[in-house]
This record gives sequence, C-alpha cells and structure tokens, in this order.
Amino acid sequence: MIRSASDARRYRIVIRGECGRLLASLLENVEVVSSRNGHTCVVALVRDDPEFWGLLEQLRDLAMHVVSLQDLDHGSGQAIAS
Repeated sequence: MIRSASDARRYRIVIRGECGRLLASLLENVEVVSSRNGHTCVVALVRDDPEFWGLLEQLRDLAMHVVSLQDLDHGSGQAIAS
C-alpha cells in the first residue's frame, strides 16, 4: 500500500498486460490494479526524481511496456509512451 509523505508525488503508470501480482511483489510503495482492458495500472508514490527514474528502470528491466504515464499531483497533464 502507498505510504504518505509530504513532499512525495503520485504517478499513475499503465502497463500493457496483466502483471499486477508480479509488480505488487517486486515494487515497494505502489498500489497495483488490473483494468478492464487487460492492462495493469500502478499508482506509485515517489519522493524525488532519482526514485522516479529508478522505478521506470525497474519496469524496463522487467521488460514491461509502459502504455501511459500521468503525474497525478500536477494538473491533468499526461504523457503517452509508445
């Protein structure tokens, strides 16, 4: 489950495929939810940029395909990765 921290930021990362159990067991400080379209949604709480990039590196190392990434604490801006 996600721990709160005053300066931390929340990100929603959508991963292609159903991999919730794997991600929940390997990643810390995340909430993992499977979606109806067969993708997995990860809501992560990160304290700083190095932790954010470390999370993305973990996903890359697991060969996970990031479908979208959204900063939940910064308006409604959304970047989509292909």
